[in-house]
Amino acid sequence: MQGLFRDPALDRHFTGHSGSITQLRFSPEGSQIATSSLDGSVILWNLKQAARCIRFGSHSSAVYGVAWSPKGNLVASAGHDRSVKIWEPKVRGVSGEFVAHSKPVRSIDFDPTGQMMLTASDDKSVKIWRVAKRQFVSSFSQQTNWVRAAKFSPNGKMIATVSDDKSLRIYDVNTGECTRTFTEERGAPRQVAWHPWGNMVAVALGCNRIKIFDVGGSQLLQLYVVHSAPVNDVAFHPSGNFLLSGSDDCTIRVLDLLEGRPIYTLTGHTAAVNAVGFSQDGEKFATGGNDRQLLVWQSNLHTYDASQFEAKSALLSSSCDTSVASVYQQSNASSTALSNDHSIRIDMRESLAYKVLDENFQVLDSEHTKLPQTPKSASKSSSVGQPEALLSQAKLVSKELDFKPRSTSPRFF
Repeated sequence: MQGLFRDPALDRHFTGHSGSITQLRFSPEGSQIATSSLDGSVILWNLKQAARCIRFGSHSSAVYGVAWSPKGNLVASAGHDRSVKIWEPKVRGVSGEFVAHSKPVRSIDFDPTGQMMLTASDDKSVKIWRVAKRQFVSSFSQQTNWVRAAKFSPNGKMIATVSDDKSLRIYDVNTGECTRTFTEERGAPRQVAWHPWGNMVAVALGCNRIKIFDVGGSQLLQLYVVHSAPVNDVAFHPSGNFLLSGSDDCTIRVLDLLEGRPIYTLTGHTAAVNAVGFSQDGEKFATGGNDRQLLVWQSNLHTYDASQFEAKSALLSSSCDTSVASVYQQSNASSTALSNDHSIRIDMRESLAYKVLDENFQVLDSEHTKLPQTPKSASKSSSVGQPEALLSQAKLVSKELDFKPRSTSPRFF
């Protein structure tokens, strides 16, 4: 058995939210995870200090999206109260806020420089904001229904949006032009993710499907029907070779994009999985959903080998070789089997990490000093916004301004 690659394994198991987890993001250095929830709060989970996490509860209702700035010294959140909150990720600090849209805000994202922010809303629009001044920059309003998500491309030059009008749209940030439109008649998209190379996007669809599109070539590259219910979130591994997905069917799937097949079916959640995400080094991923649980996994995808996967699948499919399955189960401390689609199914509810719940930690409510609110006109194109000195003096943005976006070299499978 020596030399075989390692399966994903549950590392940590947290509960703390009183409502469904709607989104999650790893901090840039990977030591913290931010989760947003229908309970109106954002919690920062410290993976290094197991006994401590911070709750930010300034939203008046459900929080739908959360994001870290590229250097990790800012967290932004948005939700049903139409507002965007920008705050320091510590117990005591300063925070800024503004009303971004006329209806609930569904997602929020920083550009690679940390100087711009992107919001998407039920008011059918997507807006770019200047972080330092909390100032409106431009909007993208070709959608004809709620916008579920909007994301900057890795180089910050493009934006991908998904809407309840059943569209995926690609915009040029500089010109504001919609350069590509993809539609899906079977069901509306729920989430979108950019491939690390910046030339492809993955879309989670309400019709139980996952699609990967070539942005430059305007074509469908891959289609996966691996869930039995709507897909809520997708995330690319930093290598670009794997895709993670979460669904209303309570499962998490790991896809091998080079081979074009599912390789793992992970269980452990008892309700819909709404949010998935990788750490920037790809060594961990996290999942959260309607059961209010945050599960943190060791991905072990750096050990993945397609030929060894085939051998393991063959062994697991052999009903006469029960000793092999037993050895795998003992090594993972979980239940391992082969799914109907030949992916390896792992039930982490049998693992020690699942049974030993990380519940003996202290939840600290943050105490942030609010900066003066941006005038209501900030949501209009004529807005001037607050003086930059406000946030700069509060050390919210000064550390971001010297950050330069990394260059990307478009490649294809």
